[in-house]
Amino acid sequence: MKNKAFTLAEVLMTLVIIGVIASMTIPSLKKVSDEKAYVAGALKAYSELSSATKSLKRTEGPISMWTSYSSDNAASDVMKKYKTIMPSVGVPSDSYKIQTLNNESSSLGAGTFSNSNTTITAADGAIYNLAFVNDCNSLKATSKACFRMVVDVNGAKDPNMIGVDVFAFDVMRNGDVNPAEGKCPPDKSSSSGSDDKNDDSDSAQNEQEADGWGCTARLIKEKDISW
Repeated sequence: MKNKAFTLAEVLMTLVIIGVIASMTIPSLKKVSDEKAYVAGALKAYSELSSATKSLKRTEGPISMWTSYSSDNAASDVMKKYKTIMPSVGVPSDSYKIQTLNNESSSLGAGTFSNSNTTITAADGAIYNLAFVNDCNSLKATSKACFRMVVDVNGAKDPNMIGVDVFAFDVMRNGDVNPAEGKCPPDKSSSSGSDDKNDDSDSAQNEQEADGWGCTARLIKEKDISW
């Protein structure tokens, strides 16, 4: 009994089916893989920034004494201290823009991560930028942030979006490093199938108003990107 061979048409049809399945599954798998990398990068940045801040407190004293926070050079003065703990391997050669989670232009300028005075590029490719400084000398409550460190965990690579691969950490007067809090879109799975119109309306409004900064605290807590 002779074995029946596949015809050319059958082979081609099989390849087409495999191609269709691959085109449907590979992007999804890549998205999951990328998000896991972003989460790992954010957790690592949080750990390293917290560790560096503690070390600097031991050598430089209270954060409120690190610089004259009302000075124009306050951001670069503070960053110089961090560079003694977290050496920089350079800055991106080209400037790039940061988008908010709701696809709007961020208040961060295109050249934010190209400013060598306020930027650290870590050996793993993550870029740290001291985004703003408050007058820490006049802050009496320890609940106020002296400055905010913004981290692009994969450098200049896309998507360059707040709440996805760009996160923020607030350095408090007492030395704590807190993930930025604020609005973050609800879990996609939690809003599906809801019968409460008010809940749906609130979720839609939160998603529209969320620029992504508040997702930092949620990511650190949940160790996942579910929005």
